[in-house]
Amino acid sequence: MVSRSDPKLEIMQLILEEKYPEALKELMDILKKEPNNKQLKMLLFDVYYNMGNINRAVDIAIETSRALLNDGFYDTIIGYLKKVTYYVKHPELHKILFRALSKRGLDYEAFQSLINFCKYAIEKHKYLKEAENFLDIVIDLSPIPSLAEEAKNLRKALQTKGQ
Repeated sequence: MVSRSDPKLEIMQLILEEKYPEALKELMDILKKEPNNKQLKMLLFDVYYNMGNINRAVDIAIETSRALLNDGFYDTIIGYLKKVTYYVKHPELHKILFRALSKRGLDYEAFQSLINFCKYAIEKHKYLKEAENFLDIVIDLSPIPSLAEEAKNLRKALQTKGQ
């Protein structure tokens, strides 16, 4: 077991050992003292997700990502949301990821992230209105012709799916 000198390491150890209720208790205790600790809130996503509370996990990820975006921690958001969006698909998370990637000048990755979300939405027949909005963004704003063309093809698939 990890030394008790660093509670964050102890929490990470609990998560690795899949002791999620204990990790949650420790996290909540520390967050009472450090409510703005974004690192701990990022761990909170893992705990809630692994406990099966996906909605709460998404809420935490959105809240944390917005705070990081406002603080200008674009690289941190990008790394965090690439992990989070691998596990959960939510339009707000992809919107924040798009903004962070755009702020970093990573246009291809930014627009591709929207397209990837749209593919998921069409396949799962979920978040179709958001997907339509994202496709419009790619078509109207992408400086990469191949991505704009892919978005047009996805829009046709979306229209077919919606009928």
